[in-house]
Amino acid sequence: MSATRLSSAGRRASIIAAAKAVFARHGLEGARTQQIARTAGISEALLFRHFPTKTHIYRAVLREVIADQNATFQSYGQAAPSTEGLLEILRRTISHAMQGMGASNAEGMRMVVGSLAGDGGYARLVYRRALRLTLPNLEEALEAARADGGISGEIISATNAAAFMENISTMMMMARCHERIAIPYDEDDNRTLRDAILFCARGIGIAEARIVQFLNQMKPAAQGDR
Repeated sequence: MSATRLSSAGRRASIIAAAKAVFARHGLEGARTQQIARTAGISEALLFRHFPTKTHIYRAVLREVIADQNATFQSYGQAAPSTEGLLEILRRTISHAMQGMGASNAEGMRMVVGSLAGDGGYARLVYRRALRLTLPNLEEALEAARADGGISGEIISATNAAAFMENISTMMMMARCHERIAIPYDEDDNRTLRDAILFCARGIGIAEARIVQFLNQMKPAAQGDR
């Protein structure tokens, strides 16, 4: 097998990119170094010159996935502590998910889904880290929304609210990681975005009038994050 000549750093980067796709599909246990080498367009012997074992490749992939996760959360920014800030957290999360494979952390999330179908170890690591990074802002927004009258009804745990929002957004992202969307949402992306925000916001207990006001002021997805 002939390989395009790259610098050592370039070759490592190409191997990691290939490994992301293979680990995303097969998980750590199911992935084979032959598959990674073939996806990277190199021989297995050349792969082992850069990474002595599959575990070393996996660790390198994890470092990149963590960097992608950081970049994703940094792009979200901090939402204001208010009902509108809470709705903005929903909008950013769902808009990002609707990018599918274009999202900065798409391969990492495919690995999470693969992990959930396996031993769950990798998914547990990613979810715990995401919670540490995002929960403080969500808790502030939830508390402020209760104080300004934007939320009514029984209080939902902030940890569970974060998990439920992630569950929905991850499935929306995974559905769009294919040439054709795997889940038959409404074909109008703006309608899908609005309905997803409405669904999640109602579940959190945000007042209907505040949700509708936010949605009416929201710019179309085609002009926004997507």
